[in-house]
Amino acid sequence: MIAQWQKELNEAAEPERKEILRRFFKTGKGEYGEGDIFIGLTVPVNRAISKKYFALPFEKISEMLVSPIHEHRLGALIALVEKYKKTKSHAGRREIADYYVSVCHLANNWDLVDLSAPYILGCELSTGNYHDTVRRFVASECLWERRVAVVATLMCVRHRQLDLALEMCLKSLDDPEPLMRKATGWILREVGKKDVEALQSFLRDNIDRLSSITLSYATEKLSPSERSELRNMRNLRKKS
Repeated sequence: MIAQWQKELNEAAEPERKEILRRFFKTGKGEYGEGDIFIGLTVPVNRAISKKYFALPFEKISEMLVSPIHEHRLGALIALVEKYKKTKSHAGRREIADYYVSVCHLANNWDLVDLSAPYILGCELSTGNYHDTVRRFVASECLWERRVAVVATLMCVRHRQLDLALEMCLKSLDDPEPLMRKATGWILREVGKKDVEALQSFLRDNIDRLSSITLSYATEKLSPSERSELRNMRNLRKKS
């Protein structure tokens, strides 16, 4: 089945897209996606193919997750998300989430994290599970586990459960990785959509720790005057 799955993905690929994807996902020497291999497949096409393989056992999904080809790994995660969605029992979902926790370090680019973490681990977080897991992940040496810890809280935010999301963002403010600074800003922006006062309070309380990237992402939906005021406040704090 794995051979058939990969065959379908490979046949649907557009080779002329490979170079664009290599640049977009930073595969050059020293970049976060260094050495990653692309076949030129769009996410919607990958999703249409890979969702069909959701019933495969974990060991088969693992075979796809260790593929050197980016779209194969993404296909594995798409199938896993679909498996989670189609599983109705609490025990079955916990088994899938446990598996995801054990392999999420293999989701080694931002799209692989963002298209999987909220829809498996995030769903569990919103029901009160795995909070200790993301608290452990946010302090991990693995960039991808740290991104999982922050991005997974998106589902909590959508359910207006803001405390854990704000906790993960607070713990990530000093992360030096641009991908983490962007992720933190993104989740803060989503918090603001649900409770703008909570966002403003968080930003003001932590303005001297916010990177310019995080602040820019977090304030995207605020008014121009509010954004300018916060930027000025940050600049003054940095100078003092």
